[in-house]
Amino acid sequence: MIHANVDQINVVLEGCFIIGVMACSISGTFIAISSRMDITGAILIAFIKSYGGGIVRDLMLGAKPLWVVDYRYALISICTSSVTYLICYMNKNFLTSKKMYNILIFTDAIGLGIFCVFGMEKATLLGYNYVIAVIMGLWTPIGGGVLADMLANRLPLVFSSELYITVALIGAFLYIGLGFILIPEIAAIISVISMVVLRMLSYKYHWHLPIIKNI
Repeated sequence: MIHANVDQINVVLEGCFIIGVMACSISGTFIAISSRMDITGAILIAFIKSYGGGIVRDLMLGAKPLWVVDYRYALISICTSSVTYLICYMNKNFLTSKKMYNILIFTDAIGLGIFCVFGMEKATLLGYNYVIAVIMGLWTPIGGGVLADMLANRLPLVFSSELYITVALIGAFLYIGLGFILIPEIAAIISVISMVVLRMLSYKYHWHLPIIKNI
């Protein structure tokens, strides 16, 4: 695992975390726009998408949320959402294109991978075992998305037919396994990329787990 102070993060992890916040803020803003919200609603949904899962995780782990420790992380989400909303406002044709939904899926996949690794890292830094780390790795990216989609009155992506939780679970186990043979930073990067690629492939080719039909 990537070692750092509980209230601070390693430079590599910080860079990934910022990318994750920006990606989730963009996808959260798209969710708000598709639900016909104004810019204040978009900022709120983007913030919840970025930090909702982490807030609940930190409450369960007894830690301070990172954006509370350093307000600049909150500003990253607010600014990213504001810029995204304004760009979409000035280019309304983009809102009706398939490209918007593809970007939403891609940015959501980035957030899924990064926040899965970050959630696991936070748990292990606080002394929890791998079982709790995996659970926190799953909850961190999924929780914020579920909360944001519910507030926007949408079916959460996590409940869509394509692989989602499964991708995070595979990535979590991959991160643990790679941690035994590679330096933590490389293990984290490979795990994140693997989750993004797997999530996008599952979306493109409609991979999903078996479901019970004809009920």
